[in-house]
This record gives sequence, structure tokens and C-alpha cells, in this order.
Amino acid sequence: ATTSTAGSQTGNVTLDFAANQNFVLTLTGAVTLVNPSTEQVGQSGFIAFIQDGTGNRTVATSATDYETVGGSGITLSTAANTTDIVPYLVVASGRVLLGTPQLAFA
Repeated sequence: ATTSTAGSQTGNVTLDFAANQNFVLTLTGAVTLVNPSTEQVGQSGFIAFIQDGTGNRTVATSATDYETVGGSGITLSTAANTTDIVPYLVVASGRVLLGTPQLAFA
């Protein structure tokens, strides 16, 4: 499996599912996941979100392709330097299911 360690992220982020199975994003500002175009049915993996030294960074999905449990969105840890892991599964073209975040690895 390949992993994208994209480094500092802020603003709109498009994950490249064709090139990577897992993603490690260091949040340096608010991030919005936008619809991918490269997801593959059956693909699964994780997205790790690392808060920078400031913390309080948020992740939203303005995209219709990302679905969360109960449609409630993603709530992550906000403490500086913590890491949260969100599992995902692609069940159809345009449907990336995001699992419940595992919070506050430190």
C-alpha cells in the first residue's frame, strides 16, 4: 500500500486515491476535503490528521462524495500535536464512507 505524507495542509484538499491508499495530513489551518475523481470501488485505508503545534484545526467535507456516520461530519481532536485516524471504504463511484475517528493519539 502506498501512503501520501502530504505535509502541511490548509484550505481545499483533494485526495488522490489512484496514487495512494493511505493519507497523512498535517493540519496547519482549516481543511475541506473536496470530491475526489480517482476513488476505486473496494479500496479502503485510513486518513491520519495531525494537528500542528497550534492545534484547533478543523476538517470539513464540502463534498458530496464523502459520507459520515449519520451525516454528522467529522469531529477531530483539537489539542496541539495530536493525531486522529479516520478509516474509509469506497463502496461505489462517488461514495467514500468515512468511519468513526479514532481520536487523540499523542
